[in-house]
Amino acid sequence: MIVSTSSIPGLAVHFNKSVRLQFGIKSIEVIVHHSDSVESETIYLSSHVIQQLGLPLTCAYDVIVQKDKITIGPFIGILCEITNRKLAEMLPTYKSFVKGYQYIGGAILVFSMEGIQKEKRLIKGFLYHPKKNVWEPVIMPFPAVMMSIAEPSLTSASEAFHDYMTEFDSLLGGRVFNYPHFSKWEMHHMLLSEWKAHLPETAIYQDVSDIYEMLSRHGSIYIKPLYGRLGKQIYNVVEHGTEIMVKYDEKRAVFTNSTELDVFFQKSLSPNAYLIQETIPLKTYEQSVIDFRVMAAKNQHGEWEVLGIYSRYGASGQIVSNISAGGHTEIARNTLKEVWKLEDDEIQRVEKEMEQLVLQSIQTLEDQGYHLGNIGVDLGLDEACHISIIEINHQNPDPYIALMAKDRLAFYKCRFDNMMYARYLGEF
Repeated sequence: MIVSTSSIPGLAVHFNKSVRLQFGIKSIEVIVHHSDSVESETIYLSSHVIQQLGLPLTCAYDVIVQKDKITIGPFIGILCEITNRKLAEMLPTYKSFVKGYQYIGGAILVFSMEGIQKEKRLIKGFLYHPKKNVWEPVIMPFPAVMMSIAEPSLTSASEAFHDYMTEFDSLLGGRVFNYPHFSKWEMHHMLLSEWKAHLPETAIYQDVSDIYEMLSRHGSIYIKPLYGRLGKQIYNVVEHGTEIMVKYDEKRAVFTNSTELDVFFQKSLSPNAYLIQETIPLKTYEQSVIDFRVMAAKNQHGEWEVLGIYSRYGASGQIVSNISAGGHTEIARNTLKEVWKLEDDEIQRVEKEMEQLVLQSIQTLEDQGYHLGNIGVDLGLDEACHISIIEINHQNPDPYIALMAKDRLAFYKCRFDNMMYARYLGEF
């Protein structure tokens, strides 16, 4: 390794000595030489060192000097999809992660689960080429930091995904974020002692008697999968006198016979895989149920920022507000003004309460030892503006809700914060 005499702060102590040079999880011993003929921002490495590290020369790197090693980076991996086919199809959309590349720098690799070669500790994916502004196919060693935007829930790849991410988390020393650590049931228990006033009563489904018990107390309940995503496999059960109505997907069924209802749920639900919750009294507008999404991310200092608050209108007659189920969204303050009829100072107060509840509940989860970096919190708001926590999405709370609400700045800020937090995790 040959550097300028006055190149990088702290490097002089390693002149003419052997030191470990690291890129991602790869490292190699090098001798550091210095020369007056080398420009201050240039480093020369032998081809052997470059090959051993798997170091692409198309990226702009920073160098961190420590007592025992020199690190080149950042090297950030983004697990985007389950299959290589889907990765290639979605490749143009990943440009949003590199929009601020001049500030992020380093090697940015997007890949799928199929591209992981676990035994060889290699990944087949696409590397961002900053000068060409394109993604190029590569095979590279495992990165130093990893985030996930993959959607394996309720698919056959879910178990393998969890295994991969757990192994990466261990191998990379905790520098992995944005993958599901805990279920909705675990989340409820972690928040219950401190935030009970903001949580619906919740039980775990064991058998049909649990549904009847919750229904007798509340008259209307929701049944949700513990690891569900995107508003799928959710049931709303409502008692009307001698009838029980079940709404799910775009269907509804009315039962007057308990035996038929028992058979329906025994076929539809698995023990210990679903939650039963009292129905939160959400406001409706023109037959659309309304809730709110608070978008938060850690920044380049490892600190949480609330980037946007959005109202979500469910499709007419739907039991969920998810955009993927036909709903639509807008900036929350517009809804609070038009639907709740709040004045500006009241809107500011409600938004501030939402922000504080979100940040404090995230802190509660992190106090349990969970590593979070990107969060979408779904909140309910009743007629009197009491806030309920519906769900905390920590797998991949997609910031595209900001684009749909015509808040482009918040969308790109979220992507940028994700990448800058990854850079921060890599100690750059």
